[in-house]
Amino acid sequence: MRIRFNPEMPRYVQVRQWVERQIALGYWRSGDVLPPERELANQLGVSPLTISRALQALAREGVLMRKRRVGTVVASELPPTLLQRTFTLMVLGIRAGTRQTTDFYYGAVQRSILSKLSDHAIRTLWLDYQFDQVERELQSGEVIGILAIAPAAEHIPLLNGLFERGVPILVVGASAEEWVLPSVDTDNYRAAREGVQHLLELGHRRFVGLFGALETFNSRDRWRGFRDALREAGVPSESVWTFTVPYADEIGDAFREGLATVLRLPNRPTAVFAGGFYLALSALQTIHQLGLRVPQDVSVLGFDDPPSASLAMPPLTTFRQPLEQLGALAVQRLLELAKGHKPTPLHEYLPLELIVRESTGRAP
Repeated sequence: MRIRFNPEMPRYVQVRQWVERQIALGYWRSGDVLPPERELANQLGVSPLTISRALQALAREGVLMRKRRVGTVVASELPPTLLQRTFTLMVLGIRAGTRQTTDFYYGAVQRSILSKLSDHAIRTLWLDYQFDQVERELQSGEVIGILAIAPAAEHIPLLNGLFERGVPILVVGASAEEWVLPSVDTDNYRAAREGVQHLLELGHRRFVGLFGALETFNSRDRWRGFRDALREAGVPSESVWTFTVPYADEIGDAFREGLATVLRLPNRPTAVFAGGFYLALSALQTIHQLGLRVPQDVSVLGFDDPPSASLAMPPLTTFRQPLEQLGALAVQRLLELAKGHKPTPLHEYLPLELIVRESTGRAP
């Protein structure tokens, strides 16, 4: 385990705060014997003198006891101020009281986070990416870490800065192999490849791909998987059309008209690969308006699988995301980071499940 130290604060103070958190959160309980000072120093990456200074301060406050031939022990009667402390887990990207909390994706992640934390004395603070407010909260000393939900590219340098200062941070629902930030994500790249393979096996050789802004990490990963799978299958570039929109749930007339223009071509695509649920719904609507049939004329494959996917006309073939598992795993990994554990692996990916329904069929 390691603590990522804030260079602006004495290390022994940060070690002391770390030990207090382990006790207040129940990782060490009354009567537990702490590891020997030299072992703890090696684990945390500090000098034995730093450890000794931190433990002596806590012993003076009655949090620890120093017993000859035993070592340092968590006190049997802890100070009420320590037992009554409530720590905060900040969640960035989901703001309470907004439409995000009722959104299929964000709502499911939020519920799983709260469920996983129900057995811990930890409150949650839900914020947008407002880093001035994040800084104010960090000054309280009560923040055990930050879950960053689906950050945009411009947020990554700011999150990196906090991480380098020693703040435990875990990114959820986004990832990049070059990051030093640990992450838990769904494997959008592999799912996209699997989706293309499903369509190829149905005989499709002309495709249109619909994606959100490629600056967002999940859209980028789905686009990369779509592109790579088609290249490896030898599908020529002139048989592939691609459209992107800034926000996958805010699709305008220009986007629909562009898709309609492609679907009117003599050698139109026979399969629509939609990198989001709302993109798939828009494709279904456009196809129906053109008098085409799904899947007899055009197959449609989407992502996310909210309950309404099975109610589409026809029911939508789509990828189901393990959102409850994603939120629960994120909390587990962040608590491990708060304890000083090194994330292994640095980036963790959960598989998506392809749910085959009636919107995909044999190529005409």
